[in-house]
Amino acid sequence: MAASVPPRARIRFWGTRGTCPSPGPRTVRYGGNTPCIEVRGADEALIILDAGTGIRALGVHLVESGHTAPIHLFLTHRHSDHVLGLAHFAPLFDRTQRIRVCCGDGEAESLAAFTRSMLTPPLFPYVDGMSTRLDLMEWDVCRDPLVGSLAIRRFTARHPGEAAIFRLDDDTGPLVAYAPDNELSYHDGTDAVRAWRRALGDFLADVPVLVHDATYRDEELSRHIGWGHSSHLEAARLALECGARTLVLFHHHPDRDDDSVERMLDECRTVVSQEGAPLRVLAAWEGLALAV
Repeated sequence: MAASVPPRARIRFWGTRGTCPSPGPRTVRYGGNTPCIEVRGADEALIILDAGTGIRALGVHLVESGHTAPIHLFLTHRHSDHVLGLAHFAPLFDRTQRIRVCCGDGEAESLAAFTRSMLTPPLFPYVDGMSTRLDLMEWDVCRDPLVGSLAIRRFTARHPGEAAIFRLDDDTGPLVAYAPDNELSYHDGTDAVRAWRRALGDFLADVPVLVHDATYRDEELSRHIGWGHSSHLEAARLALECGARTLVLFHHHPDRDDDSVERMLDECRTVVSQEGAPLRVLAAWEGLALAV
């Protein structure tokens, strides 16, 4: 019997909701915690994408599993739903743990000042040494960084205040792309937006796993132009255009109950089936694990 080939990377979802936490009976299946994804390379190097409230459970898991290696946290941007969990990340309370943080947005305020404001009064009680366990780097310093076997690439999303789309590669090529907040605007035919979409398609070409913003339904888009988010069917269209193998619908609207997410998933699968494309479509839930 032939030996199984180990995965190039493993991905686990700890927070899948957008805008604000939305726990309760209506969101049990897909979860109410805000964005956080864990990616492990073939060499077990750890990358965390975003620090929404989902990072709290991830932190507990890391402590309980005895993780001591450096932790690399990449923030797409600093909107509250993507950073709310940082102060509650258990490894921050371990004096021996180093956590390297890089942010891919275009905000002018320094990352150090922003992080201090989150980890000190009045937003959080003072904890001695907490902020000193963070190694903070602006993107122009940590540009195209390497974390073990994984390289992190950045593309600018269309989102208020700017945000990053991250693509993680290994020596073989792309592994996963993460675009939690991104306004595709397929209704916009202006030259600038069309050129941006073409460049995005090139950046995402043949990515095995595409995690993409699916905050809205198509009929909701006209009321939210400029808000920085896409619909589920726009995400499916992008995945088909760039040749992704798996699309994961992400950043579920806080008012979207589980049954509504299911209907959006079914609609995407119908579109993909009509195209005859070999694209698997999933809706992200807390605990979803994928291997590439």
